[in-house]
This record gives sequence, structure tokens and C-alpha cells, in this order.
Amino acid sequence: MTSTAELVKDWLASEGFRYQIDDDGDVQFKFQGYGMWATVDKNDPLFLRIILPNIYELNGDRGKVLEALNALNAEIKAVKGYLVRENVWVSLEMYVDSSPEVEDFIERCLNILIAAGRKFHEELNK
Repeated sequence: MTSTAELVKDWLASEGFRYQIDDDGDVQFKFQGYGMWATVDKNDPLFLRIILPNIYELNGDRGKVLEALNALNAEIKAVKGYLVRENVWVSLEMYVDSSPEVEDFIERCLNILIAAGRKFHEELNK
């Protein structure tokens, strides 16, 4: 069974995107100028997680950041916003079937992540 990270890698190659594989097997790439990666879960090959890291550095009101993350998590489907050390990350997480047509949904997923990053900043600046 092909992992979701492999499917992302194959899609990136077919669309002419450059990517790198890190030591964990995660696929690192850029989409519309944003650095992202698709993670590998060896215990769950049908799980897709794409991460948009470091969209905001926590420097100040942690409560306001957590409120913005809560609003983001409540509003955008399949997205999780969270703190990693002192940085905000967003990820899109979903399960796919054993023979997904990744080209049917991957661009939508990537655009949702970008929209989630923008939504977080909007919420933070209210």
C-alpha cells in the first residue's frame, strides 16, 4: 500500500514541484511560496497530514493567540492550529481510502492550509 506522503510526492513531481525528503521520510516542498511538508506515519499509511509551520512567532499575549487558534479550529474543517514551542503551526489532517486520486483533492488541501494561516492572522488582529 502506498503511503499518503508517497502520493503527495508523486503529485508534486507530476506537477513540476521540487521537493526534498527529510530524515524521517517527510516530504518538504513549497506551494505558492509557503514552505510545507507532508508527514509519514508508518503505522497508518492512509493518514494524510500536511503541515504549514511557523506562521506566527509567539511574542506576547499567549491568551490572544490561543483564542485565535480556537476560532480557527472551530471554523475550518480538517485543520488544526497549535503551538510548537513558541511558534504557531497549522496542519490539515484527514484519512483517505486505499486508492485515492490525490489530484482530486490535494490542491484544495494546500489552499485550505494557506487560508487557515490567513484566518489565524485575521483572528489575532481583531
